[in-house]
Amino acid sequence: MSSAPTADELGFVRELALEAGEVVMSHYGTDYDVDDKEGQPVTVADRQSNDLIVKTLTERFPGDSILAEETPVTDQTWRTAERCWIVDPLDGTSDFVKGRVGFAVMIGLCVRGEPVLGVVNVPKAGRMFLGLVGEGAEEEREGERHTLKTSARAETSELRVIASIAHRDEALETMLTALEPAETLSVGSVGYKVGKICADEADLYVAPTSHISLWDTCGPQAILHAAGGRFLDTDGNPLVYTGPGLKHARGLLATNGASADAVVAKVAGVWKAG
Repeated sequence: MSSAPTADELGFVRELALEAGEVVMSHYGTDYDVDDKEGQPVTVADRQSNDLIVKTLTERFPGDSILAEETPVTDQTWRTAERCWIVDPLDGTSDFVKGRVGFAVMIGLCVRGEPVLGVVNVPKAGRMFLGLVGEGAEEEREGERHTLKTSARAETSELRVIASIAHRDEALETMLTALEPAETLSVGSVGYKVGKICADEADLYVAPTSHISLWDTCGPQAILHAAGGRFLDTDGNPLVYTGPGLKHARGLLATNGASADAVVAKVAGVWKAG
């Protein structure tokens, strides 16, 4: 049996992301506790969304591995699994807590270490991004579906760069100075940032940080690649999903594809990770 994902599987995960989004939104704006997990907020919405997604994926795909943010990692089977679902049940929890729009439910599938299927549901914005590498990417919005295709802007001076709304530190400012983009935008969730690149609302996402995890990028990467973009680290190398760690040590560049080489030429080596 082929391990490649199918349109039926994408449809199944789309429904699951919608259901998880409903769970998340049932807590939005209510009185809930905000706990601290390694310096990051976590809520009942994160945990309930995680439980629903993991349970449903386990029942539907019993032979697949699952790596999910709110599920303790007790072994290393995810590193060598033929198929591994990588789940962020609530990306952008800070935005969720602060009542901003940029939080998302994100589900991705890696086959032999490569993201090939992704769904990003941004429930407060009413936007759903879906992608199957080799088959294309789409957005659902206001009951309609639209094909996603990244822009053809190639020069860094032309780019609309999207960055974190919460983490505007010296490393990011240094990288933006090196790029000298036409415009700088700010949005929360990694998935929403990447969705905007796929929808030709931005061209590049830069993140010179070693704190972004595999579940932050798997689903978005599949969608971006399906839409014609390229996801790299800040040195221009492909992102790695087989470990040994759970984080991208050399940060992120989510590009529209056309600008990837020019961006890497400007920023490679600029950020000195501490």
